[in-house]
Amino acid sequence: MKHTHITAAAAALLLGATGIATAATPALAEGIAQETTKTPKTLVIGVDGASFDIMADSTTPTVSALRAGGLSATSNLAGAPMSPTVSGPGWSTIATGVWAPKHGVVDNNFTSPNYGAFPDYLTRIEQNLPDRNTTVVGTWGPISTTIFGAAVDSRSRFGNDTLTTQAVVSALSAQATDDVFVHLDEVDGAGHSSGSSSEAYRKALQKADGQIGEMVNAIKQRPTYNAEDWLVVVTSDHGHTPTGGHGGSTKLERKTFVAANGSPFAPGTVRHDVKVTDIAPTVLSHVGIANDPAWDLDGSVVNDLVPDDFDTLRPQLQPAVQEKGPADLLGWTAATPEGWSIDNSKMPSGGAPEFSGWTFMTDDFFSNVELGQFRENNVYSRDVFAVADSDEWADVSPRGGNMFDSTLKSPAYELNGAEQLDISFVSDYAVDGPQKAIVSVVFDEASGIAPHTLVTYPGDGTRLNPVNKVERFAFDLPRTEGGDLPKTASLHFEYGGNNSAFWVIDQVRVSQGEAPAVPAELSLSAATVEAGKTVTASGTGFAPEEVVAFELRSEPQDLGTATADAAGALSHELTVPAATPAGEHTIIAIRADGTELSQPITVTAAPTEEKPEPEVPGTKPDTETGTGTGTGSKPGTGTASGTGDGAGLASTGGAVTGLALGATAILGAGAYLFIRSRRRLDA
Repeated sequence: MKHTHITAAAAALLLGATGIATAATPALAEGIAQETTKTPKTLVIGVDGASFDIMADSTTPTVSALRAGGLSATSNLAGAPMSPTVSGPGWSTIATGVWAPKHGVVDNNFTSPNYGAFPDYLTRIEQNLPDRNTTVVGTWGPISTTIFGAAVDSRSRFGNDTLTTQAVVSALSAQATDDVFVHLDEVDGAGHSSGSSSEAYRKALQKADGQIGEMVNAIKQRPTYNAEDWLVVVTSDHGHTPTGGHGGSTKLERKTFVAANGSPFAPGTVRHDVKVTDIAPTVLSHVGIANDPAWDLDGSVVNDLVPDDFDTLRPQLQPAVQEKGPADLLGWTAATPEGWSIDNSKMPSGGAPEFSGWTFMTDDFFSNVELGQFRENNVYSRDVFAVADSDEWADVSPRGGNMFDSTLKSPAYELNGAEQLDISFVSDYAVDGPQKAIVSVVFDEASGIAPHTLVTYPGDGTRLNPVNKVERFAFDLPRTEGGDLPKTASLHFEYGGNNSAFWVIDQVRVSQGEAPAVPAELSLSAATVEAGKTVTASGTGFAPEEVVAFELRSEPQDLGTATADAAGALSHELTVPAATPAGEHTIIAIRADGTELSQPITVTAAPTEEKPEPEVPGTKPDTETGTGTGTGSKPGTGTASGTGDGAGLASTGGAVTGLALGATAILGAGAYLFIRSRRRLDA
């Protein structure tokens, strides 16, 4: 997806000592063009061991204000065996934008990190924008010595959070500073000493919040602040148990958060699909560095995240019926998104209602139904996702059978005529055989094309996650016996298992490239036209709103222009010039790019006008004269007089009877001419 970088900073976004942010003023909206000149700056603050659920507003007013004035999002970290909830993998994930399988850090020993392939975001800034000034300040040593690389302009470590804060405030006061990462460590120390439920832990959170306020205030005090566009992010690498310690997969240990304040985020933004892997690409985007697909990041720019169909089910989530782990959390539903369906015709009755066939859940619900069974590794899914779990379903009796068998079906996606289909989806599959997992592409019934098996997952093994990633396929569409492509395609996710493990599906995306260009075609309403008459030219396959010029050839004659509609079609009446000689001609449509379409046409000559007969003297009513007698008051009794041919008639044929003249007087010259002609015939 193309990302539009937002550089507009709210002139009224004042991050004071308490971190309170206000929305942009109306005057700001009128000066958007001016805002594009603001210099992007970033500050990411990591609070080691901060349990989000313990961070009450009264304890952490600065962070709470940052959240209220911008983005607030919570999510869960991975658990063992992907990586325990400790600082090495936690901060490495935040710094690099990828999970442990890529950055290679699974503990605090940093035995074989893969920072060469997946460097920290400040190193990427130096690689792409070397003139920017980057700074790392940390209380925990590996932050400055290992996780953030040597390309960073300034890396320093201090013995406590007070000294670290002072160094950060000094750096933020320097004119040259552009991008800063800071690590505060003492909340984690309080957690280890007395647990996240202790007063000491709360006081440590409160102290850290005040130090964050000092940093934010230092930004506001910069002489160039009004010309700068600051993005401030606060996050944590893991939480703590109530009694102290971390590394496991409990809710308090895995839960983390992203609080972000700055121009990309409207005040009060709350999202359920944001992960800590999104911090690095979002910071890079803010300074003008686009997410390069070649980097293979697991995170995305937050504002590039697109909700999927499953996320629409969040308002329908309900509490557990049988499962105890999630307690009263609103976290699952059997409802399906619009266009989706579930085939449970092979599902036995009974079992856990939350897992009776494919259902939809949040990670808080799914990963906590039973810990230590690899559900905690489902970090690539976001918000609401689809789950088929034969293990949890089988944990409730009675059941009408043992074999879980359910198929999730996507909508039938309309195909545009391109020959390839791009398919992607998150797939988190744990196997504890025997079980099956098959993804099929199913085509419209009218095509007669048999379903195609896209991928089949292992059916046997120990409880591991042989598949846990974003699957991507470029699929060549089959053709019908007549050579046509199918009209629609849908995805079917078929899962079955006998008290085995689970399968999670999320972010199903089906797309195609641009439809193949349809050749433009031209037709005429008739093959023959009379010179001076019209013929209608019709066409399809033109560009929307394309202007097409028409000519008549052999000798070019302009016939005018026509504009195609939004669908690329046109219909235009053309007048063939009257002087066009009879014979074979061609009507030409000249496209905007200069290419031509042609249709032959036969032009026939216009019919010759008939010449009027020579006038016979005295035949026009207004020039003929004659004589006759009659009273004129009644037919045959009127009188008439005159000279000319009428007199001749009188002398040749005798006097015109009174009856005839009377009729002439009544019927007019036409009758007179008729009589005159009749007399000539009689003569």
